[in-house]
Amino acid sequence: MKKHYLALAISSVFAAPAAFADVAVGPFAIYGTLQSAVEFVNVESNGVVLANTAVSQTRLADQGSKIGFKVKHDLGNGMFGLAQIESRVYLGNNGSATDNKAEWGGRNTFAGLGSSTLGTVRMGRYDNAYKLSSKLMGALRDNLNDSSDDTGDKQILNRLGARQGDILAYESPNFGGVSVLASYNMGKDSTGTATDLMTQLAFGVGYKAGPFSVGVGTTSLNNAAWQLNTSSAAKATNYTGGKSLQAWQVGAGYTFGDFKIGVVTERTNSSLVNGKDGTKPLEFDLYQTSHGVVGAYQAGPMNVEVRWAMADDVSGTANGVSTGAGADTGATQMGIAMGYQLQKNVKVVGSYTRIDNRKNASYTTASGFGLGKGVDMNQLAVGLAVNF
Repeated sequence: MKKHYLALAISSVFAAPAAFADVAVGPFAIYGTLQSAVEFVNVESNGVVLANTAVSQTRLADQGSKIGFKVKHDLGNGMFGLAQIESRVYLGNNGSATDNKAEWGGRNTFAGLGSSTLGTVRMGRYDNAYKLSSKLMGALRDNLNDSSDDTGDKQILNRLGARQGDILAYESPNFGGVSVLASYNMGKDSTGTATDLMTQLAFGVGYKAGPFSVGVGTTSLNNAAWQLNTSSAAKATNYTGGKSLQAWQVGAGYTFGDFKIGVVTERTNSSLVNGKDGTKPLEFDLYQTSHGVVGAYQAGPMNVEVRWAMADDVSGTANGVSTGAGADTGATQMGIAMGYQLQKNVKVVGSYTRIDNRKNASYTTASGFGLGKGVDMNQLAVGLAVNF
């Protein structure tokens, strides 16, 4: 009889997809998002010779699909244990042939211990505190799809924010509106020739009072430098010599009725003294400032978001040159995204994004269409998101 009931329970789960959207058995839950979009990409090469795979095209691009399993156990006296396995899945090729290489546990996957009065500690793979600090600033991370997102290692904002596989992370409770984040990445080699581990320390502090929120984030990498004027994408390298790499960001958000607005300013600094790149000596002391503004409106099933981000040219000195060391390394990204909720777990999303890269910049959106230096892009995306 018990076997009969077990078989009946299993078959009912697979026979009733609507019920599957709320699977939770005691402290255990299954969740996920499947989201993809047809992207119409118009590339403006500005005289740059492009590969056939990098020209204007229509493609199906995944928008951050995932599946996860999580559990939270009550230990009594306000204590709890938690664990999560979250994996990336792909509905469409994201431009780098990774749609058939989704890694089990490749997203936030951890074991943790927490207290309602002391906070939560996680260990495993998790977003560092610099990445999460932007969530303390209001609407800045509420993007509707990857095609409109301007945050990430190849984007204009939050390039040193990352999900890291060997991390200790702390998240405080809310103390009268104040939240604190901290993380420490144990470090890994950047290349096969690296001689030191590149550890990363990050902090975030936020304050929320009614409709107003403000946040600050900072991070530093040990044994690493990034020659900002040669790579728009985050490129921490374990050069020989004296090196440093830091970033900070400060932002705020405000909600009024159905509207939200958020702003952020970010500075990335890196220097190298008496270093070498292969056999070539290197020295640089560089910094770059970026800015972002987000406006959002949500009423009923409709959600609209307008985003603008700008990276200034890199400033400072490189190999003894100051004037023009970072010429034409800035970019601007602007766009609008709209979502319409067809049902609690089903949403249609459309967006238009424009990126203008200067001659020595190669920023792109988070959906990953690769752009060369000086190449601009118009990106129109229409897609569907289904949650469970």
